[in-house]
Amino acid sequence: MGKGFLQRLVFFSTISVMVVILFMIIYSKNGVNDWQHLSRELSDIQEKNKELDLANRELTRTIERLKTDMGYIEHVARHELGMTARNEVVFRLKEK
Repeated sequence: MGKGFLQRLVFFSTISVMVVILFMIIYSKNGVNDWQHLSRELSDIQEKNKELDLANRELTRTIERLKTDMGYIEHVARHELGMTARNEVVFRLKEK
């Protein structure tokens, strides 16, 4: 065996090991595919958090209006609860 043969053997062995390691990095658990999946999942969760944050802010505004804004309270009472104001008469007409 010559010196050139041993160098080629070491070279191809090193390349083979590197290829195996590369496949392990890409396809193994916690590899690149898993990382990409987790990145997409993180993006989805962040988007959902933004939506929930917006909904929470809207609810906070509604609560504040219900605590302080009599006009809003009257609007909710009339339109959502079907209530009438004092001294107000409601007529219900029967359809033919």
